[in-house]
Formats: sequence, C-alpha cells, structure tokens
Amino acid sequence: MAARRIIPDRMSALFSIESLSGLAAFAETVESGSFAAAGRKLGLSASAVGKAVERLELRLGLRLLNRTTRSLALTGEGEVLHRHVARILKDLQEAENELHLVKNTPRGRLKISVPTVMGRRIVLLALREFQESFPDVTIDISLDDVKVDVIGGGYDVALRLGELEDSSLRARRIGPHTFTTCASPAYLAERGTPQEPLELGAHCCIHYRFPTTGRPEIWAFKGVGTSRPIQPGIILNDGEGLASAALGGLGIVQAPSYLVKDDLAAGRLKAILEDYTDERGSIWLVWPPMSAEIPRVRAFIDYIAERIPQLLK
Repeated sequence: MAARRIIPDRMSALFSIESLSGLAAFAETVESGSFAAAGRKLGLSASAVGKAVERLELRLGLRLLNRTTRSLALTGEGEVLHRHVARILKDLQEAENELHLVKNTPRGRLKISVPTVMGRRIVLLALREFQESFPDVTIDISLDDVKVDVIGGGYDVALRLGELEDSSLRARRIGPHTFTTCASPAYLAERGTPQEPLELGAHCCIHYRFPTTGRPEIWAFKGVGTSRPIQPGIILNDGEGLASAALGGLGIVQAPSYLVKDDLAAGRLKAILEDYTDERGSIWLVWPPMSAEIPRVRAFIDYIAERIPQLLK
C-alpha cells in the first residue's frame, strides 16, 4: 500500500519533457527486458537509456528497477508506475493514430454558409454525391442571404455571389453569376414585350431587396443599357419569390438563371432582353487562411468547384 501512496505524492516530478523521455525509456526497458534492447527500439545507446531511467528515479526519489549484471527486475514502486505509464503511452499512441487519420482523411464537422436560393436550387442537389464519397464528414450548412463573418462565425467555407471585397479570406472563383430577364407569356401578351432596357419604365419590374442593406437590387444590362435607374414596381425580400411572382403574371424579373431555367425550358416563363442582360460578378468559394489544408475542407472546395458549374448548365 505504501508504494501506491508514494506515486501520486510525487506525480509533479513527472510533468516535464525530460521526464516523459525517461518514462518512455523506463517503459521500453520493462517491455524489452534490458537497456540494450530498449535502446535498439528507441534508437539510443544502452547507456543513454540507463541514464534516462536513473534520472527518472532520482526525480521521483524511488527505486524503480533492481539491477544485476544479468537481469532487471521491477520493484513494487516500479510495478505501480509501469502499470500507469503503459496505459498512458497506449493512449498517446491511439491519439497519434487518430490524429494521423484525421490529418489524412476527410472527416469531422464541416460548417458552410450558402446564399438561400443557390443553396436550395444548386448546392443541396450536389451534396448527396459528396456525402456518399465522404461519409465521415458531418455537413452543417446554413442557408442565409446575410453575409456571415466567416472567421468569427467558425465557418469552414462560404459561398458568395457578386464581387468580392478585399479581405484576409482565401477565394476560388467557380464561374460567372448569370441572370435572365423574363416574364410570363400571359404578362407579355397583355403588356407587350420590351425590346430594349429603356422600355422597362412602362412595365412592372419586380426587384429583390438585399437583407444586408435593405436596398433593392440593381439590374445589370450591357450594350445600350439604361439612361436612368429602373423603378421597382414590386420589391421582395425572398429570392425564390421572384420566380413565383413572374409565374403569377405580376411583372418582369431579372433572376439568377439557375432559378428560372426549368420554367423557361417548360415555357412557363419567357426570356426577354437576352442581348442586353449582363452578369453580376461571379460565384465564389471563400475560406479562412490555412483551412484548405484540412482534408474535409479541401475535399469540399474541390468537389463543389467542379460540381456547381455542371449543375448551372
């Protein structure tokens, strides 16, 4: 019982880098049966292993091994210490193995921020294949049109649209953010089809309101363009509501092409001003510096950068 009380009383002597090397030398000596055999396993000389064990005994004020010219034997105190050290070294080895696995295999929680409409119409459709390829990655995805603080919010990756402002974030361009100006055939039959942007002043134009600024979006045209801003006839705070409003015959929208492409293909909506409608910046992936070195983040960036352009076609 005395030996069992001595070890906890002296544990403070064990917490140093040198003592840890002494513990490793002690444990390997016990397992190998000699200082020479332990030295071969540790890449040290027999003398260096013996001195490491001696320094450990000196710090603890305990004899751990009884030495003869032919053998080594554990003392009672040595048995107590070896039992604990063997468990600690095993835990350390398991921790190292797990960290090595994490370092080289995509796994763990992946926190992502994605704009609502693109998330629902594009990104969520792409996640099944990613999940099947990387089943050990837990995807935590936020669909929100508010521009999040990527670093402060603990996000691994964010998808952003338009033009990027200067920041410390790393970025990868996925492709252009294309738009389509369109309306329902019924609306155009009743109100007429504008042939150039200047004619939009005579129409009900339905705009999206940005949650970050509270301002209506500005439509983008190239070529002739417009001589004055287009006055919205209806303003919505829901991106997907643009398609619904157009389908309902309320007016003309300029919506992300991926939002209305199925309705255009089915004839439920009709594209107008195709020679004038312009892109609005690009689609970007952004992430904190160094995050791409994490396997799950790198895997997601590479996968989404390849998959999204395919879904946008």
